[in-house]
Amino acid sequence: MNNSLVLQTLNEAIRAGAQAFCICPGSRNRPFVAALKQNPHLQSYYWFEERSAAFFALGRSKLTRRPVAVITTSGTAAAELLPAAMEAYYSSIPLILITADRPRRYRGSGAPQSAEQVGLYGQYTRFSQDLANQELCDLSRWDRQGPAHLNVCFEEPLNDVFEHALAAPSELRFNQDLDASKSDSRRQVNQFLEEVSHPFIVVGALPFRAKDSVVDFLLKLNAPVFLEGISGLREDARLAHLRISRSEKLWEKLSKASYPVDGVLRIGGVPTFRFWRDLENKQGQIKVCSISPYPFSGLSWGGVHCFPHVYFESFFKDFDPLKCFESSKSQAWIEQDRIYQEHLQTLLQEEPQSEPSLFRWLSQKIPENSLLYLGNSLPIREWDLAACGQDRNLAVYASRGVNGIDGQISTFLGLCRKEKGNWAILGDLTALYDLAGPWILSQLQSVKINLVIINNGGGKIFARMSSQQEFQNRHTLGFEPFARLWRVDYEKWHSIPAEAASKHSRIIEIAPNEESTNRFWKKLEGL
Repeated sequence: MNNSLVLQTLNEAIRAGAQAFCICPGSRNRPFVAALKQNPHLQSYYWFEERSAAFFALGRSKLTRRPVAVITTSGTAAAELLPAAMEAYYSSIPLILITADRPRRYRGSGAPQSAEQVGLYGQYTRFSQDLANQELCDLSRWDRQGPAHLNVCFEEPLNDVFEHALAAPSELRFNQDLDASKSDSRRQVNQFLEEVSHPFIVVGALPFRAKDSVVDFLLKLNAPVFLEGISGLREDARLAHLRISRSEKLWEKLSKASYPVDGVLRIGGVPTFRFWRDLENKQGQIKVCSISPYPFSGLSWGGVHCFPHVYFESFFKDFDPLKCFESSKSQAWIEQDRIYQEHLQTLLQEEPQSEPSLFRWLSQKIPENSLLYLGNSLPIREWDLAACGQDRNLAVYASRGVNGIDGQISTFLGLCRKEKGNWAILGDLTALYDLAGPWILSQLQSVKINLVIINNGGGKIFARMSSQQEFQNRHTLGFEPFARLWRVDYEKWHSIPAEAASKHSRIIEIAPNEESTNRFWKKLEGL
């Protein structure tokens, strides 16, 4: 009875596109472990800790845009998947959460190793199914735009011998026809453009294949644009004449430049910088139009034209907007931004040991064509502020749907590829929050990582927001023992060396000068 349930559930996951399974072995999920062990044509990763396993699966799915399954035993093990499920939900990442369970008759009894697992992830799944006995798993109604939860109840005995092989991985198919929706959305975007005279375009995280089509669209519009680092377009030379780089004090600078923004067009993921948060208070004053792979407006008001990743490129391809904008209107703002950039470069040189300056020099030394993961708020904001403008063809990722510092090392490791240089930049508290993440390194053959930890002695991003020391969680910890624990190289940098590449996996601890960093932020406020 259990065997047929296991095989049918796993085969359904494979038909839905899963090729990789992250397994956290336990007594209750033993049949799943055995079935996958006997099918080496599937990729299996083994973890002792469920939370990191789920974030690794999230990174793998983000990289491949295919479903990745996480399999746990029963009880609190299942609960450890919730943080990654929340991130996957807001980032439209197709995780399959498979939780083994005791028979249904134990529910509500408080019996050992039993818990109420049905509905455990609440609204953070796009599909869920509770399975037992001869019931059939059916993922055909799952849209793969967020997590699916399969709760599988097993009776004793828990067999671990399987005579039948699992299906081979299949091609990922998409059956949605969005032509009508695409046409209607284009019409509404054109209507938005007709109604505004001073637009500002904000580009967040984009599907990789959509970048060239988005650039063509932006060039046709000819309007000022802010390009987040995770858009992959921040350093694109084709857009340099339209780019606004300043993220702080934007409303004040807009007024000074006599460019009264009356419409904001968002393309891609929900932006992370302050301007977007300030829009919350502009309802009724500014029009907002969002075109995104994610079904979230990022505001308490305003809609979104959502197209899943696989269709996102087609929305912009051959889209000729009915209106383009005159450069003369935004020229004063763009010139003001150019002058700001000159002052910023001078300031970075004046304070070479400050945190933003170290970001600047590091951005010049990361080898071209590398994968770069920005691990939380501080690296994202400081990369956008200070990274060089040279296009080094970096594949830039981040997790910013809802997650702050949880599971960031594990997510990065899920994204890593053996044919690329793999770099992550994290804050110190972020690294401490995921010390179990490097567990998977021994299973990632030929993958080399550069895990850069900015150790500023606590959550210093809060120092600019609150005078209360409790928010900063100050500490005097170092990360050399962390590197020894996972048997990777360790380096500590007070400045960025002339040659930053390495042939070995390593943890790099960067120690900014606190006084220099404080001086930098104080001087920047005056610009």
